[in-house]
Amino acid sequence: MDYKTLNRIYDTCVNIMSLGKDKRTKLEILTQTVMLYGFDTEEEQENIEVLLDKLTVFFDTKQENSHVLDDQKITPWMHTVDSDKYYSERYYDFLQHEEQLPARVIDVMKRTNENILERLGNPTIDIPFKRQGLVVGNVQSGKTANYLSLINLAADYEYKLIILITGIHSNLRSQTQKRVNKGFIGANSEDQKATGVGVTNNLENDIEIKAKQPHCLTSLTEDFNGKVRKTTAVRLANAKNPVIMVIKKNYHTLDNVIKWLRNNEGGQRFINEPVLIIDDEADNASINTSKRPNETTRINGQIRETLNLFRQGSYIGYTATPFANIFIDPDHYDKALADDLFPKHFIFTLVPPSNYLGATQFFLGEDGEPNYNSPHIEFIEDNEESIPLKKPKDFALTELPKSLITALYEYLVSIVIKGMRPVSNKHTSMLVNISHKTQEQAEAQYLVSQEIDAIRLAVKFHGAKSQQERMTNPHLEGLYRKFLPHSDGCSVDKFFTQLQGVVESVKVRMINSKSKDKLDYDNYDNGLNVIAIGGYSLSRGFTLEGLTVSYLIRNTAMADTLLQMGRWFGYRDHYSDLCKLYIPEASFEWYTFIAQSIEELRSEFSIMEQNGLTPSEFGLKVRTSNSGLLITARNKMYHTESVMLSESFSEEAFTLRGLALNNVNEQRNTFNNFATIIDNTYGHEAVYNHKQNKTDKQFSLVKKVNIDEVIDLLNDYNYSIDDKERKEALISYINERREELATWDIAIHKTYLGESASSQTRTFAKSSYYSDHVKTTDGGGRILRPWEEAFGLTDDQYTLAEQQKEKSKVKQTARFYRRNRSRPLLVLKSFDLHKGFKKADDAENTVYENVPAYAISFPKSSNHNPVSYVVNKVFMEEYFGDEDESDESGDDDE
Repeated sequence: MDYKTLNRIYDTCVNIMSLGKDKRTKLEILTQTVMLYGFDTEEEQENIEVLLDKLTVFFDTKQENSHVLDDQKITPWMHTVDSDKYYSERYYDFLQHEEQLPARVIDVMKRTNENILERLGNPTIDIPFKRQGLVVGNVQSGKTANYLSLINLAADYEYKLIILITGIHSNLRSQTQKRVNKGFIGANSEDQKATGVGVTNNLENDIEIKAKQPHCLTSLTEDFNGKVRKTTAVRLANAKNPVIMVIKKNYHTLDNVIKWLRNNEGGQRFINEPVLIIDDEADNASINTSKRPNETTRINGQIRETLNLFRQGSYIGYTATPFANIFIDPDHYDKALADDLFPKHFIFTLVPPSNYLGATQFFLGEDGEPNYNSPHIEFIEDNEESIPLKKPKDFALTELPKSLITALYEYLVSIVIKGMRPVSNKHTSMLVNISHKTQEQAEAQYLVSQEIDAIRLAVKFHGAKSQQERMTNPHLEGLYRKFLPHSDGCSVDKFFTQLQGVVESVKVRMINSKSKDKLDYDNYDNGLNVIAIGGYSLSRGFTLEGLTVSYLIRNTAMADTLLQMGRWFGYRDHYSDLCKLYIPEASFEWYTFIAQSIEELRSEFSIMEQNGLTPSEFGLKVRTSNSGLLITARNKMYHTESVMLSESFSEEAFTLRGLALNNVNEQRNTFNNFATIIDNTYGHEAVYNHKQNKTDKQFSLVKKVNIDEVIDLLNDYNYSIDDKERKEALISYINERREELATWDIAIHKTYLGESASSQTRTFAKSSYYSDHVKTTDGGGRILRPWEEAFGLTDDQYTLAEQQKEKSKVKQTARFYRRNRSRPLLVLKSFDLHKGFKKADDAENTVYENVPAYAISFPKSSNHNPVSYVVNKVFMEEYFGDEDESDESGDDDE
C-alpha cells in the first residue's frame, strides 16, 4: 500500500467519522474501508496500525482555547467584509488531509486567528491604523502553523503585503520559506512546481490556484538581498494578489526592504497598501535594549521604521519566551508604549494540545516542582575533562565524553524501536549542541563520525554472533544496555539484526553558517536518520524532525536562551519514551527555573484575563514580580555596573532565593526564641491542612501577631548573598503598609516550639552549594509549597479560593489563597538539605539538617507600588550566569 493510498483511506475514514452518525468503532470503520479499497486486512496489519494511530490522534487530541489580554477597544469588522476565505479554507483543508492535524487543533486555530485578525485594523476602509500585538506559544509547539493560518486569513481580508521576519540565521529562514511555500504560496520558489496547498488533480482548481497565487519576493536560496531588490518587478499598487517576503532578521536585509518600500511610495508620504508584519522569535534581536532614551538598537529601529512607512499597518510578534517583549525598559515605559514594539493592543497565549511534550513534562512533576527522576533526563557528569562548561582560550576538542558515546547508543536504539511502532514520522534525529564555535563543532563532527564508524563495524562483524560473544564488545554491550528497557517489544536477536541496517543509514552533519551540510528531510522518503551537530543555528526556531536524543553542554544560564535551545520539545506520539535529554546538573537547575517561571507567567496571564487587564497593565504587573528579575536585568546589564530591580509583593509570595549555611545553630536559636515569645504572648493552635483535609503534622499556628514582632524577626534573620539587598526592600514594603499588615498569622514548624516533627527535604545539584550558602532557585528549592499558603484560611475563604482557582483553570497556584486571606502569613520552616539529584532518600547525601528558613504569603494590597533595590553587575553575573549569545547579529555568526 503506497503513501497516496494510505492517505485516501485515511481521508475516507475521517469523512465517515466526522459525520458522527456511524456507531462502529474506529477499528471497524478502518478495517472495512481497507477492504473496500481491495486490500487484505491480515497483510496490511502494520498499515492498519499506523492509520488507526493517526485517526486516534485526529479525533482524541484535546486542545484548549487560547487566552487573550487586549486594550478593550475592539471594533468587530470582519463580518462587514465579503470574503470567500479562499486562502484560509484551502490551508485548513491542507492541515486536515495532508498534515493530518487533529480536528480540535484546527478548530481552535481557526477561532484564535479570527480573534487575532479582528483585533488588527480593517484594511478595506480608508482609515489609518497601527496595531501591535504578541502571540505567545511554546517551543516547538506549532507556532509556524498558527501564523501561517493568520497569513492566509489576512490575505483573505485584503492585507496586500505580508513581511515575515524569521530568526537571525539563514537555515531557519530557508526552513520557514519552505513552510510558506507549502502553506500559503502553493509552489516551490525555485521551479514553481506545485507543493502543499497548490497540489491538485483537478484542472479547474489548478487554473484558480495559479490565478490567485501570491507573489513571493524571496526563495529557498535567496533572501531579500540587494540583487532581488533591484530586479523585482512587483509593485504593491499594481499587484492583484497578496505579496509576501520571508526575510532573515538581519540589518542588511531590513535595509533592502526599507529601500524597496520607499521606492514603492511613488512620492507619497505613506504607502497606501496595508501591511502585516509577523516577527517570528520576536524576543530575539527585535527588542530595543539601548540605555539611551533617544536611541534604539538597529534592528528594532528598522522594524519600527518599516511599520511607520504604511498608512495601515499591523505588527505581531510570535515567541515562546515573551519576557523581553513584556519587560520594556521601565525608566522609559510610557515612551515605549507610544513608540516601541510593545504589544500594547493585545497578547494571546496559545495552549498546546494534549499530545505536546514540553518543558513541564521534561523537568517538572505533577505538583509543579522539579522532577529529579524525570524519565527524559540523563545527567552528564564526565564532561569537564573533555568538554568543560567554561572552556580555556586554547581549547580543542580531542575526545568525546563517555556520556556522549552512551547517548549515541541511546539514539541508535531509538531508531530501531521507533521503526517497529506505528509512528507516522519516519525521520529520526539526534541533536548535539556543545559549543557556539564552528571550529569546535567541526571537531565534534569528526569525532562523532569516527565513533559511529566504530559502532558500525562492531555491529557488522559481531552483531550476528551469540549474546555471550556480543557482550565481549564494549559497543555492543552499551547498545544492549540501552535496549533492555524496550526488550518486551523486541527480541535481542531481532534488535541486533535491525540495527545493522540502521547504523549504516546514519548521517552525521554539521549545521551552521560555514557548513554546506543541510537537513534535507524531504529527500528521504523512507526517513532520514541524522545526527545534527550545531550551535546557535539549532537553538532557535529550527525543527529537527523526529528528534529523540539530545546532548547539550552550553555555558549560558539565561532563561530564554536556554529554553529556546529546547529543540527536543514537540509532538512525539508513540515514541515519547524514547526521548532523552543529556545535560549537566547545572543546566537542569536552570531549566527547572525557567519551566516554573513560564508556568507562573501563564498562570498570571490566565488570572489577569479574568480580571480584564490590558497588556500594559500586565507588563507593569509582571515586570515587578519575581519572574521578571532575570530579563529586566539581562536587558540592562549591557551598559551598567549596577542594576535597579523592582518587586511588588501584593498578592505574592516572598520566598528566599538562597539559604545561609554559616551559623545555622545560631539561626535556629533565633527561631526558637521567637517562637517561645509569641507562643507565650498569643498561644498557638493546630493548623488545618486543607489539602490533606486534616490537622497538619509539621506546623502549628499563631494568630494575630503584632507587625513589629515580625519585623524584628526579619531583621534578625541571617540572609544569604542572594537576599541581602531584598531584605531592606521587603521591610520597606511592610512598613509602608503598616495599617494593612498590622497583624499576622504565623505557621511555625513544631520543632521551634519544642515538639517533635520531621524537617522537609530539599535536594539540590552539587553546583548549587557554595562555601556559605545554597541557591534555592536552582531547581528543587522552593521554600513554600502552594498548599502551605492556605494555612490559616477559614473554610469559607478556602472554598472561595478553590472556586476561583477552578474557574481560572490554573492548577498550580496559591494566588487565590493570598487573594482571600485577611492577614499576611509568615511560615517558619526547617529543611534537611541533600546534595545530588535522584538520591533524595539517601541519608549519606544529607549535607545540612534542620536549616531554618522562612517565606511570606502576602494578601492583596490597595497600594500596588513596587519596592526597588540595587544589585551590582558582579552579583547579576554570579546569580544568572554569563550570556554567551548576542541577540542582535548582522551575520550568521555561530
